[in-house]
Amino acid sequence: MYGDDVKKRKGFGQIIITAMFIWSALLCHFEASSLREEGDISNAALYWFFGFTAVLGAFRFKIAKLIYGLIELKKIKNKNKL
Repeated sequence: MYGDDVKKRKGFGQIIITAMFIWSALLCHFEASSLREEGDISNAALYWFFGFTAVLGAFRFKIAKLIYGLIELKKIKNKNKL
């Protein structure tokens, strides 16, 4: 099936790292909100971007599975064309 190449890592270390990504995203969001209230929109936007990338880090295995699935789908389509 799609994404079988993605190694499933459910060790304690991976859970801690995922939790820290989420914690980092929350901290970035609250700091960005604070900066926006002070009128510093450019730094707030940067903090929101950093928070967004932290959320992407938390979902890194799901994103990898999606990408592997898309690659596999493309291979299947190319094979059917031949």
